[in-house]
Amino acid sequence: MKRLLASPVINAVCIGIFTAFYASVFLMTSNRIEFASRPPIEEAASFWAVWSGFLAAGHQQYIACALAAVTILIIVLLLIRRRHYDEYHISVLTHCIVAAAVLTLAAIAAFYLMILCEPAAIIEKFTLFITIHWTTVVFADLTYVLLYRWR
Repeated sequence: MKRLLASPVINAVCIGIFTAFYASVFLMTSNRIEFASRPPIEEAASFWAVWSGFLAAGHQQYIACALAAVTILIIVLLLIRRRHYDEYHISVLTHCIVAAAVLTLAAIAAFYLMILCEPAAIIEKFTLFITIHWTTVVFADLTYVLLYRWR
């Protein structure tokens, strides 16, 4: 496992594959009739009404493009790095992965509780969860790459 984490190419491949998947999903669901035909959320000024309107307008494509752009930057930075990470960098990356896993499990629990309390707008809630989750992962990876780029 440590040998895999030491390679910047493996990091580039993994972040690229997952971002390609999420960006594809966001692009495929952009401007879909399912979002536009959903019943309106009752409180017009609520966060969920605004988020629902954002999705109904097909703006997921902007999320997909932003994630793809940051991921391409990460991949370029990782691929021009010629050497593997050392033990210290692998340790930091392992801690980052563990922290991300713990935060993801906590977010899943919060998401589940949110759905149990109010099951309306499940698609909007799930889309927000995925957006926040993967955006956090991508920007955390960018931060890691920038911090340890030249060390």
